[in-house]
Amino acid sequence: MKKYYVYLSIIFVAFVQISCQDKKQTSEADTTANADTTAKVASLENYSVIFQAVLKSDAGMARGVSIGDNIETIQETTLPAETQPENGKGFTEYFDSSDLNFADIAYLKDTENKVGAISIDIYIERQTAVDSLMNEFKGYFDKKYGQGKGISKMTTWKLSDSQNELLLQNVSTAKDPGLKIIFAKSGDKILQ
Repeated sequence: MKKYYVYLSIIFVAFVQISCQDKKQTSEADTTANADTTAKVASLENYSVIFQAVLKSDAGMARGVSIGDNIETIQETTLPAETQPENGKGFTEYFDSSDLNFADIAYLKDTENKVGAISIDIYIERQTAVDSLMNEFKGYFDKKYGQGKGISKMTTWKLSDSQNELLLQNVSTAKDPGLKIIFAKSGDKILQ
């Protein structure tokens, strides 16, 4: 009878060990999956606060929106712009309470009531901050879309869909330092 209990105990211990290992592997797989999801969502964390406020998300082209999206379904969390574009929706993202540091975001619609272009004008009171932000955007877009082509204070990217382009331009003047980001269909006059 003692042999029976010994064999039963060995089988029980082996069963518990196998069970624990399966749970540990499942737990590790869940942790890895959660880390991957978090990495995708949090990929903007390594960028400045202003950069994050402008793009909001790495989904879509900008702020979770892409060319071709239905313009009526855009969900913005910021204030509508004081001046609305004739053919679209406009919003203003303030970076602080000074009214000197902000971004105007315009979603321009096409003939099918879809987003035909995205234009973001960024104004910051210090030129050094604009230069730093320009470098951040250039590095981010190079990673996302491949190496851009630069001319003077402007860089362009041909997007992977081969139908759209991206323009990043330093539009600073002596009084108003700033950047412009435009996503539009290739050949669209807004890119010029």
